[in-house]
Amino acid sequence: MKTLYWLLTTCVLRTVCQPLAFDYLVAGGGTAGLVIANRLSEDPGITVAVIEPGDDVRDDPMVLDVDLAGVTFSPSLDWNYNSTVQPQLDDRILPYHSGKAIGGTTVINGMYYIRGDRANFDAWEKLGDSGWNWDTLFPYFIRSENFTIPSSAQLDAGMTYIPHYHGRDGHLKTGNPYQVENGSFHSSARETCENLGITLNRDLNSGETRGYGAYPQTLDRDANVRESAARAYYEPIDSRPNLRVIKGTVKRITFNDSVGSELVATGFEYTDDRGNLVSVTAEREVILSTGTLVSPVILESSGIGNPRVLARNGIQTKLALSGVGEGFQDQPLWTLLFQASTNISGHIPFAAFATAQDLFGTKIGSIAAATSRNLTSWSQAVSQRLNGDLSPRVLEARFRVQHDMIFNKNVSVTELEFFSVGSIIGIVFSPTLPFSWGSIHLDSPVAVNNPAIDPNFLSIDFDIQTAIGAGRLARKIWSTKPLSNFTSAFLVPGDAALPKNATDAEWTDVLKSSCGSAYHGIGTCAMLPKELGGVVDPTLKVYGTANVRVVDASVIPVLMSGHPSAAVYALAEKAAKLIKKSLATGICPVSSTPLSRF
Repeated sequence: MKTLYWLLTTCVLRTVCQPLAFDYLVAGGGTAGLVIANRLSEDPGITVAVIEPGDDVRDDPMVLDVDLAGVTFSPSLDWNYNSTVQPQLDDRILPYHSGKAIGGTTVINGMYYIRGDRANFDAWEKLGDSGWNWDTLFPYFIRSENFTIPSSAQLDAGMTYIPHYHGRDGHLKTGNPYQVENGSFHSSARETCENLGITLNRDLNSGETRGYGAYPQTLDRDANVRESAARAYYEPIDSRPNLRVIKGTVKRITFNDSVGSELVATGFEYTDDRGNLVSVTAEREVILSTGTLVSPVILESSGIGNPRVLARNGIQTKLALSGVGEGFQDQPLWTLLFQASTNISGHIPFAAFATAQDLFGTKIGSIAAATSRNLTSWSQAVSQRLNGDLSPRVLEARFRVQHDMIFNKNVSVTELEFFSVGSIIGIVFSPTLPFSWGSIHLDSPVAVNNPAIDPNFLSIDFDIQTAIGAGRLARKIWSTKPLSNFTSAFLVPGDAALPKNATDAEWTDVLKSSCGSAYHGIGTCAMLPKELGGVVDPTLKVYGTANVRVVDASVIPVLMSGHPSAAVYALAEKAAKLIKKSLATGICPVSSTPLSRF
């Protein structure tokens, strides 16, 4: 009867053209949004709507094909954003890929499932996020994952794992494709890394990434297809009558009068596929899950953010929060390409992670001390880039936690990923914890999906120093036997630009001219105390609001030595539990009256 009542009510509302009403509204049908929608709609008495501008692409072969992971950037699937001009990178503009479909960026990403180091997550609590650390998130990593144990052939090809660190009953399938390279590559790469002091890591998801090892991917091994957030969390339950996906682009949050000192959201305004502006009502909460690039600009378009930024866009300030859009953190990325001297068939899902000790060796003590002394000046430089919206004092407090991770907790500071494409073989290297932070803001009051993205890569000299160390390690790996037997020529950037004994100046020129993004952005709606530039509290509720939450990578306050997607699944699982816990009050935030349950 509850389900029938909801369906009849919905039909009547459509007929008389009144705004639709749901208990929970979720902006964005990506990783976090679909986890939230799945978990909340488990209760048939709760109605949930997800507003997503992208299409349902469950049958798109470009999405399903595991061989196209990380290279499918079709305009129909990708927002194809661009950064602002980057003066420190030879005035270049960098592309920013972001998935445009139900499933979000999980329909186009590289499918890596690497959580990061324990200390990355423990830093959340150290910065003031009570209850958020590795130990409290670990059960949600397990809850979300459905790990496929490697076959005997895959074990022979170098796949390793430790059962304790993997879930077997979650929604998200992870594992390795059957097409893993079964020749000598794994043993050669492992031996080479060990010769350079980077030992085997039997499970890169154990909370310690340092070492050489195989990583799982978000895929259904037996079906041989990509496992997107849509395939894991939406498609199996898309027939639930209390769950609806609405095609549209959320423009802003609508608000009622404040209750006490808090703003109360009443719903969203969104544009449908005909360009019409439509209102939809939330009886309980609105949840932003549009990602690091868009969640801050939706807040800004709704009047929440830095008054200076809002005024620049002609938006009246409803709630002043200077941290919105600030402290954008991303990992820069470079690629070295070689001509393969021998045929490599199949996937090579192997990576090496290195610490500052690995990169700097006996110089580590002096570099740690010099870095500590420079934190004050770096904070001032980044604050100036951010127009003072995060003060030097705030940035330095956060930088010191990052410095502790690097030099005292010995987290990995660079990731090196091996790959092959046809006759080309190569390595991607990406520093994981840069101090060069940027911002993302609304660029126009009518263009929510055209954010001004400023990653600010390589603006801090230590980040250049780390990238040079990572690049030299990557080059050394490929010039050390037995792995050097697989290459015959250095193609990109080539010996002319980067000879074997390249100077720091030569490396710096290459780094600036070829720097790209790993698309691992976090932090633009940071879960932190307000005095540290925080936007949401440890319940993921936006400060100063009664019923607005942000649940996506934008709330993560610290980059991890891994890939954010794994962390976002766990974060969203925990967020869903927090939201369900709030249901126990039985109070509707919009009206402050008992919520009518169907």
